[in-house]
Amino acid sequence: MKLYNTLTRNFTYYSQAKKINIYGCGPTVYNYIHIGNARAIITVDLLVSFLQFQHIEVNYIQNYTDIDDKIIAKAAIEHKTEQEIAEFYIKAFEEDVFNLNVRTPAKRVRVTDHVKDIITFIQKLVKLNAAYEVNGSVYFDIAKYQAQYGQLANKKISELETNIRIEHDANKHSQYDFVLWKQTTEGVSFPFYDQTGKLYQGRPGWHTECAVLIDKFFHKETIDIHAGGIDLVFPHHENERIQFLAKNNKEIANIWMHNGHLNVADKKMSKSLNNTILVRDFIKLYGTNTLRYLLYATNYTQPLNVTETLIISAQGETEKIFKVLKAVNLYLAEYNLNYNLAQHGDNVKKVLAELANNLNSPNVLTIISKMIKIINTQLRDKKLNLQLASDFYNIIFNIMNFNFKLPVISGEIRKYLLEWIKSKNNKDFVKADEFRKVLLEKDIL
Repeated sequence: MKLYNTLTRNFTYYSQAKKINIYGCGPTVYNYIHIGNARAIITVDLLVSFLQFQHIEVNYIQNYTDIDDKIIAKAAIEHKTEQEIAEFYIKAFEEDVFNLNVRTPAKRVRVTDHVKDIITFIQKLVKLNAAYEVNGSVYFDIAKYQAQYGQLANKKISELETNIRIEHDANKHSQYDFVLWKQTTEGVSFPFYDQTGKLYQGRPGWHTECAVLIDKFFHKETIDIHAGGIDLVFPHHENERIQFLAKNNKEIANIWMHNGHLNVADKKMSKSLNNTILVRDFIKLYGTNTLRYLLYATNYTQPLNVTETLIISAQGETEKIFKVLKAVNLYLAEYNLNYNLAQHGDNVKKVLAELANNLNSPNVLTIISKMIKIINTQLRDKKLNLQLASDFYNIIFNIMNFNFKLPVISGEIRKYLLEWIKSKNNKDFVKADEFRKVLLEKDIL
């Protein structure tokens, strides 16, 4: 397979080994996730689904940033503890991704569970002279890594923006240095001893958290794929990368996989513009499958501008898919047939080839559309190709990970179905209407 690699600014061809290690930046848990967050989540979910369908083991780890200034601010506003805020929004996040039918990663890791690991990591960087201490805070020394820093963002140090997440700090040697450990007693804080043994209170810097979790859970080895939104390239991912490189003298990831920006009606989502669309609100209005289809319709690397027209179009396409799935369901029940999902036909092979080409989901949707036309024709002619139907099921549910809820046709329901068909064929429309009413009530038709 090949994926676009932000670090090389080209495609990286990657042999599909028996096991692939993936890390994805998870949410900072102070609010509900929006559809821009969902794009990153569903992009990785599609990759994982594609790999697992081919029986490739995926070790996918995602973090929860449950230490952050935004969490502290939210807690102050709501008169709650930081832990209460984090717990509430972790639960909300897990509800949202469950409703999106996202596969659960191998691990979801909370930063607060690994503060000791973070401190050990930072102390190692200090010993390597990659970082320096000032009054209980620790900063990464960019001057020592000028040749390597900025490669992910494809910029020289002089071209990089100052880290907007960090206020001006007179303790820093350079404006480009970033905090690994922040000395503070505001909000949740942890004990930290500097090299002289002096005790301070503080908490870890955002960029260090992910670097440490990768270092720990992937045993200091370079991971295969690091995923996230394009907005994280600088400073977050750039700073993650340089810390891991300084400590381990190797790249943190072979492939940096970033999804493009998501705008709403040509404007970036923001609270000030009041145009942020929460995942849970979108699902209530349009459904889970509409969001997946909407995101799949544009390659993940490209910017996506969400409009009402695109949403309605995606909703219409998912209705076509569901209608065909229900029709195939009826056909199989009528003729007492079953899917053969273990056997993969040409259409599955075509879809896998498209996804192997940088997750080309728009082309997959084109394949699905063509399959719908063929299946509808075969259903009308009562000559459904079982392999075609099985491929369609595999593509929709087991590869693209849509979440259509098909009605279960039990033995009793099948009797009603067969009687309905028999009554129609005998032109006993009164009786047929009675059976049809039952089938409609049970959402079979």
